[in-house]
Amino acid sequence: MYRFLENFETGIPFIDNGHRRLLEDMEEAREALAAGHEDEYHRLSGQILTTMQDHIVKQHVYEEEIMTMSRDPELAEQKAAHNHFRSVINQHRTSMNFLNDHDELIDLMHFLNEWFLQHILASDMLIGSALKKAKAAAVAAKAKAAKAARAAEAAQAKKTASEAERPAAETAETEGTPAAPIKKATKKRTTAKKTAESGTSASESADASVAKAAAPAKKPKKAATKKTPAGKSAPAPAATPAAKPATTIVKPKKAPADPFAFTDEFRTQIPLVDKEHETLFDLVRQTYELVHDEFRVDKFDDIIEIIEELRDYTIKHFADEEQYMKSINYDGLPEQVAAHTAFVEKLNAIDFDEIDQNQEGTLDNLIKFLLNWLVQHILKVDKKMPYIPEAAEKITE
Repeated sequence: MYRFLENFETGIPFIDNGHRRLLEDMEEAREALAAGHEDEYHRLSGQILTTMQDHIVKQHVYEEEIMTMSRDPELAEQKAAHNHFRSVINQHRTSMNFLNDHDELIDLMHFLNEWFLQHILASDMLIGSALKKAKAAAVAAKAKAAKAARAAEAAQAKKTASEAERPAAETAETEGTPAAPIKKATKKRTTAKKTAESGTSASESADASVAKAAAPAKKPKKAATKKTPAGKSAPAPAATPAAKPATTIVKPKKAPADPFAFTDEFRTQIPLVDKEHETLFDLVRQTYELVHDEFRVDKFDDIIEIIEELRDYTIKHFADEEQYMKSINYDGLPEQVAAHTAFVEKLNAIDFDEIDQNQEGTLDNLIKFLLNWLVQHILKVDKKMPYIPEAAEKITE
């Protein structure tokens, strides 16, 4: 059964509606194939291709625009996946005829099943965060532009005021306004008037000034010192405390979150499931550390070994999970089985020759897919499983 699950949600209505519509077409096709309605195969294949073409391709353009605005480093990979999607559409449109309707519909369903469970869960889940980054960048740019506009307005207002004051000053100078302050001139005239009234002539005043200047300068008085008894020295003056140097408080930077940490948010409260999830996170971490170990020259055999261990343990974990869901008659089991199957197929399809040619690049992409798939699957699917103590106790390693 194909239905739009919570783990398909990107948080962007336009994208989620496109995925929902495509899943509805897939469910209709699944029912027709299960019932053997051969007369419906051609119509359903065409309907799915139309949905893929009309909405999904437009949606891909929208996704790429969001990633461009947010400067997402995975844009090139997303474009490559979208180009592959379009090539599949074109290939099926060319090969469709009434003689191979059944095979065409089966191939389309297989492709879309992988697309949903691999591309959407591995890549499209990140579009929501990319949109948030793009919106934040737009808000920051708008605030910066508003600040620049206010600064320009203030500068223009200052310039206008300065230009308005300049003509007034020039007009005042033209009309003969004295440059020297009137108050200072009045003070000089008042002093001269007092001298004249006291009966002292100007020449006598000048002689007195000259005599005063010629007199020897008086020595400045020494500061009074406190007498001390003989043989004792005066106490040293108290030292002035030195100013404390300014201290700059440097706040420690927060360490980046560990992407491989199995934190409480991932716990389902089902003991064995949580233990196995934690082991899967650890295996992905080991793969990452092995790939980026600069002291190992030839590590290809070790890489193959850790990937095979990861695949085998994943298969075991999925079997344990499905056993638990069967024991409690969980209605989400079909979707879980489909998701598990697609994930194992992804691990089985790993090209070791490609890894040997480009170990770091190829494995970094694989690690990113594994980690993102695990996170999304646990948070949006596994955590919905109810914890039934009696059933949980029966599943053991």
